[in-house]
Amino acid sequence: MDKKGAKGYWISTSTVTNPALFAEYVEKVGPWLKEVGGVVFAKDTEPQGKEKTEGANLAVICEFPSMRAAVDAYESAEYQELSKIRYAATENATFTIMEGMDEASQLRRAIGK
Repeated sequence: MDKKGAKGYWISTSTVTNPALFAEYVEKVGPWLKEVGGVVFAKDTEPQGKEKTEGANLAVICEFPSMRAAVDAYESAEYQELSKIRYAATENATFTIMEGMDEASQLRRAIGK
């Protein structure tokens, strides 16, 4: 974990079933995400779900400075409280934390190797 220069990512899909409650989650999680060094990297309200995510009406990728930062943010008491709102406002959710490419891999890719 935490290869040099590798970022950490949250990847989530879900079906929002309570838009008002989900809006409350977004309003609260946005400032918190910034505090812990995360940013919303991508968001789609019409994703093309595949392999058990066909009904999803939301896909989000959040980026963190490192894999450790992504895991720590998810496991924090603050996010565990916030996630209760997300759970209540959605169904069929998937959530994965993954590590991005390290600096060496990015350089090899850039030079075509």
